[in-house]
Amino acid sequence: MHGSPLRASDLKNHNQNMVLSLIQSTKAEGISQSHVVQKTGLKAPTIFRIFTTLEEEGLITPISQPQEETNGRKGRRPILYTVVQNARYTIGLEFWAAFLALGVFDFHGEQIHTEIHPLPKTIDAQALMDLIVSEVSRILKELSIPNEKVIGLGVAAPGQVDLKLGKVRYYPRIPGMKEIFLVDELSSRLDTPVLIHNNCSALAFSEYWYGGYDHKGSMFTFLLRTGVNGAFVHGDEIYVNSQEQTIECGHLQIDAAGPACTCGNRGCLEAYLQELDPNELDLRLSLFEGLDPRLLEGDPEAHRIIEEAATRLAFIIRILTRLFAPKSFLFVACCQGLADAIRDAVGEQLKEPDSFCSEIPQLFATAYDPSSTQRGISDLVLKEYLR
Repeated sequence: MHGSPLRASDLKNHNQNMVLSLIQSTKAEGISQSHVVQKTGLKAPTIFRIFTTLEEEGLITPISQPQEETNGRKGRRPILYTVVQNARYTIGLEFWAAFLALGVFDFHGEQIHTEIHPLPKTIDAQALMDLIVSEVSRILKELSIPNEKVIGLGVAAPGQVDLKLGKVRYYPRIPGMKEIFLVDELSSRLDTPVLIHNNCSALAFSEYWYGGYDHKGSMFTFLLRTGVNGAFVHGDEIYVNSQEQTIECGHLQIDAAGPACTCGNRGCLEAYLQELDPNELDLRLSLFEGLDPRLLEGDPEAHRIIEEAATRLAFIIRILTRLFAPKSFLFVACCQGLADAIRDAVGEQLKEPDSFCSEIPQLFATAYDPSSTQRGISDLVLKEYLR
């Protein structure tokens, strides 16, 4: 057995976090000590001590009193416990070229505050960091949330994110956003734990859990915004590579002789989709924005654009299927009608499985919702806290 031996204090913390995680996952419904004993395999006296400690720390509270059983059964119904809703908070934050969005969540995971700030075109990486610090500080003050009750700040960042080093490796649409050690700077300035992940990954994680899709535990999400990115959630976990960096599927090359891409290569998926977009680059907030009404009117040019985009996406999907074999794909666009059109057009391209694909994946579509990304990154903070 490799590594350091497990100390008694480590085991105690592990068991306490495991129990707290189970209680928190029940939200307002609550859970009994006896049920936790069954779920964890820990002995009843151990669970009793953990519940007592958590209650003394103000993290959990009973939500029901013992009641006599009915229908002829003897004994009493057990007391149910839940986490105290205002005992802890998480902050979920997302930024990209055009906007900064923030959400605050209580210990039940309920969103209690959200706001979105347009970003000036001239903003650079350092100015953005200053804005994040000032806005988070202001919101906590306005909501009267003391720092000690904040579990952490989750940052859903664009571009490729290095989870191990806590930095944004490169995001070309904000000047200076290259090799930025965002976790170190924000955690020191806010005196709060900070977790970073890619914004598409946070969105994919949220849609995986709360979107209501029959994804069979395996879903790859495409986010079409100014550019395009993807994230793969499989078995309840977000896939990252061996260097703990997030996926950059928008910069998979389709043709080395294709259009120039912002990453410095040519023929990337993102470059092809941006070339198809009829909107001017300076006016583009989301790919194909404004195309939805033209599709509804049957505009042949609008349909041609979507069909060509679907051809490029289907090409990448076949590559991803060979690598990861997702059971489903989700397309997230600026509005539901556009997302549906992309899904349907891609579905036409994938009607028949090829030699390397034993089954056709499920395809889903939804409109981008900033609250979904905020919830996803907030859940990742909570998950790390309860690990």
